[in-house]
Amino acid sequence: MTRSDRWFVVALLGGVLAVIITAVVALGWGRKDVSPPDLQDSPNPAIPGDILYVDRESCIILARASGESRRQVACTGISPRLLFFLDASRIAYVDAVPSLETLVTIDLETGRELGRTPYKGDRSFLLQTAPDGTQAFQRDDGRIQLIKDGQVVAELKFDGLDWGPQLAGWSPDSQWLAVIYYPPRGRAPELWLVSRDGSTRGTLARDSGGSAVAWRIPGVGAWPPPPD
Repeated sequence: MTRSDRWFVVALLGGVLAVIITAVVALGWGRKDVSPPDLQDSPNPAIPGDILYVDRESCIILARASGESRRQVACTGISPRLLFFLDASRIAYVDAVPSLETLVTIDLETGRELGRTPYKGDRSFLLQTAPDGTQAFQRDDGRIQLIKDGQVVAELKFDGLDWGPQLAGWSPDSQWLAVIYYPPRGRAPELWLVSRDGSTRGTLARDSGGSAVAWRIPGVGAWPPPPD
């Protein structure tokens, strides 16, 4: 083999190695998928109710929590900070303009805007508290501890993640949590649903646009509760 041939082989191998490194680092090839089962592919009827969330296009999506169906309700142009089920036919969102927050009411069937009123209130703490009073505390190592009457009643662990998911809200029956996971390498946030004991998990959306989530179970109620 001549010197030029050896250099050609070295250059070729270097190019192949660069492609492999790019695929592993940039595209995540060979990396284990840490997400729970995709509920669009495999719906789970055990997860009850309907959920409102926002996708990456700042559109409000109404989905069955089981993953069986979903549809776009309205596109807001700005990612809402909070979402609410007002009743069976109306929803509302709070826009994210810091100094002038507005509660915007939407017809759930048509997506038509019904009205705007000033909104005052901070529900960030409320979103951490289940309807039955259980509080969720996010730990630095990614765990979520559930505490009721001063006692830790459950601890949710998320193994294999670069960082833990963030709590987004509770189900109205206090038996399920919605969490947002931010994958590495700039992929879209994912909306996961997790049972209170951690045994049942599912990925409801892989294109979440924020942490605003509302959950309704017919005959039980909605969470967060509608504003006064």
